[in-house]
Amino acid sequence: MQKIESYFRYILIVAVFVVYGNSLFNQYALDDAIVITENKFVKQGIDGLGDIFTTESFTGFFGFDKQLVAGGRYRPLSIATFAIEHEFFGRNPFVSHFINVLLYAFVVLLIFKLFEKSKIVSSQVAFLIALLYALHPIHTEAVVNIKGRDEILAFLFVLGGIYSYLYVNWNRIVKLIIVPVLFFLAMLSKEHAIAFVVLLPLLMYFLNKNRSEIIESGVLVIFPAILFFMVRFQVLGGLHFEESTSLMNNPFVEATYGERIATVLFTWLLYAKLLFFPHPLTYDYYPYHVELVNFASIWPWLSILLVIAVLFFAFMGLAKRKWYSYFIWFFIGTFFLMSNLYFSVGTFMNERFMFMPSLAFIVGLVIVFDWLNRTVFKKQTILFSILFLIGLAYGAKTIDRNKDWENDFTLFTHDVDISTGSAKGNCVAGGQWFEKAVDTKDKKLQKQYYQKARGYLQKSLEIYPTYNDAHLLMGNVKYGLKESFDSIMFHYYSILTRSPRHANAWKNALAVIKSGKPDERVKWYLKFLEFDKDNVEILYNLGVTYGRDLQQFDKSEEYLNSTIEQDPGNLKALKDLAVVYGMTRRFKESADVLQKLVKIAPKDAGAWYNLGLSLNAIQQIDEAQKAFDKSYELDPSRNRVVIKK
Repeated sequence: MQKIESYFRYILIVAVFVVYGNSLFNQYALDDAIVITENKFVKQGIDGLGDIFTTESFTGFFGFDKQLVAGGRYRPLSIATFAIEHEFFGRNPFVSHFINVLLYAFVVLLIFKLFEKSKIVSSQVAFLIALLYALHPIHTEAVVNIKGRDEILAFLFVLGGIYSYLYVNWNRIVKLIIVPVLFFLAMLSKEHAIAFVVLLPLLMYFLNKNRSEIIESGVLVIFPAILFFMVRFQVLGGLHFEESTSLMNNPFVEATYGERIATVLFTWLLYAKLLFFPHPLTYDYYPYHVELVNFASIWPWLSILLVIAVLFFAFMGLAKRKWYSYFIWFFIGTFFLMSNLYFSVGTFMNERFMFMPSLAFIVGLVIVFDWLNRTVFKKQTILFSILFLIGLAYGAKTIDRNKDWENDFTLFTHDVDISTGSAKGNCVAGGQWFEKAVDTKDKKLQKQYYQKARGYLQKSLEIYPTYNDAHLLMGNVKYGLKESFDSIMFHYYSILTRSPRHANAWKNALAVIKSGKPDERVKWYLKFLEFDKDNVEILYNLGVTYGRDLQQFDKSEEYLNSTIEQDPGNLKALKDLAVVYGMTRRFKESADVLQKLVKIAPKDAGAWYNLGLSLNAIQQIDEAQKAFDKSYELDPSRNRVVIKK
């Protein structure tokens, strides 16, 4: 028997690496930028660990505490592992993917060992449970997206804590230290490990342990949970359950309360469907890939019936300590924080949210097959043959799905054809085609790529007309396609009407506006001035456009003076204002401005030369000559001017 169990372990390890082997050569994708490639703390290596453990999990990417979803995120442990990797291996996705797959193999082995040691099922059934868990395609997001390590570590430490408490023959004192540490590490990986404050004592109850052991197990998880919340509170400054008003961070912004509850219930059915039949898979369940439903639809009512039935069996089996009851509670406990029922988690649903709960489904599936085989089919092989075929199908789907995660381009352009109703999916697919257009030198291909990008972005804006990211990209794409100036500027202006301080909208708008005709530039500069009446760059550009291009020197003077009021040391504005005064033959004012200029920039030969011209024009000959001499001293390449008296 011991030899067979060893074979089982080897088979499980091989199975994990067979189905995830093709992911090892993938690049970074999706949220990897937030926690790895563009995270400044991670790029500091070991030196960044202090900041990783003392800030919200997105701070290293955004540069400030940006709590996008209710409750905020404090999941420092996986990010810390990325920093350590960076210290020793630099930017190396192969290493990160390999570690994810290896950690996943450990999770699978611990699942097998726990079931095999508990004796609640035979070793063969324990092996089948672990094997189907290893192969299930719903886990690809957690394993293949490197960022998903938070899910893997949380479950690994939870399983390690349970196994250590129940089956490792440590000194009692050591056990009472190690087990809480493992659960604390699980919570530092991802918050929903907190569910085991209830699920571990409940497991002890189902294992027929005595009351003191049940209480002790609860205490061993409660203390790290209290410590975790204390640390989390210290770092985040509270629980922060205020929900975002952005549709991309709160999918229920446009929903009534009834629609919200009905849609949440509907997504639970979608999860159940993916557990049984994991196809198609997508990273993108943002609005409105999952459409809002209300209670006029049959789906929430079917979900309610399913929930009632499940809870009935959960309570019915509780008193009799039936194992099916425990695994129902296990599913509920590991899913409730991600369910959207209590607060928005930022999206309608996500496949990685099933990483822990899916174990309960697989246990139920295998045990039902085992029971039918023993009682109905009298140990014939037909049912296990079906189970074997299910495993093969799961494995094949997993291998195929890994290819979609090769990089951002493959993922976004593949999944957008699944999540056709998603504003975010269409937006990021458009962004990928835009980047591809910018990078190519083939003008024909470039136009094709821009057109692809335009199509996706148009769809994104049809779904979510006020989506700033899509407007920003659409403005860029239209500029690449050389569409009308007003059509391009409309998108940047649209963003600023909602977000007047949107840095990228300002940057892109001010860069593009320079390509317009003078009248167009003035029109849009004045419109953008509505959002920031003291914007120095706009004021200056208006002054230059009115003067240099339109010869409207009164307007030019007005805006150049406004520029100098906001920025007294602006050398370009001072120079151009002096030119305006010179062009209108107001040489005294020109000389006054230039004298201010040379005080600020005493080594500017051109300013000294222009000062000489202005002083000469108002017959201050001696001062003019001194200015010409200073100009020549600073720049001998200029012709020396000697004024004839």
